[in-house]
Amino acid sequence: MVARLLVMKERKKAKNKLITMKKALFFLITLAVGILIGYIGFHLHENHQLAEVNRNKAKLTPQDSLVMKVWQGDTNAYAKLHGEYRDYPPQYFLFWAMYMANKYDYAYAYEDVFTTMQETYYNTDSAIFKMDDKTRAFALGYLKTAAQKGDTSAVNLLNEMRQKHVPDEWLK
Repeated sequence: MVARLLVMKERKKAKNKLITMKKALFFLITLAVGILIGYIGFHLHENHQLAEVNRNKAKLTPQDSLVMKVWQGDTNAYAKLHGEYRDYPPQYFLFWAMYMANKYDYAYAYEDVFTTMQETYYNTDSAIFKMDDKTRAFALGYLKTAAQKGDTSAVNLLNEMRQKHVPDEWLK
């Protein structure tokens, strides 16, 4: 009888061990399937995003593709973008002029900041006289920088201003 109890105890231990192993195996299989589903789902989502980007690229206007190049400092794209913005109010281009001047130290963009501000403020030759002091100083700062960097049209504009009796303290 003791032997029978020992055998029954051993069978129960083996059965419990087998149940524990089955539970562990089930857990591992469930974990592996979950990881696999997550991995597949992530890559499907990533592929969907790439497809969306490609669809959006196809919708880009010529202006959008120029903007993307200007972000990288492409001066030819900047000149073309400037032409594209001729049909818009001048203030629409101000950001791009400031971006190219400040980020890429592009001489012609400095003058574009000045002319864009002048055209935005008052679309007349005497706009510089109608600007408030801070705006005038800001705009003229960009024009002077353009001239210092060798932009001939900026130099010519400063000379014209002197002829129009713009106060010297503004141009220093």
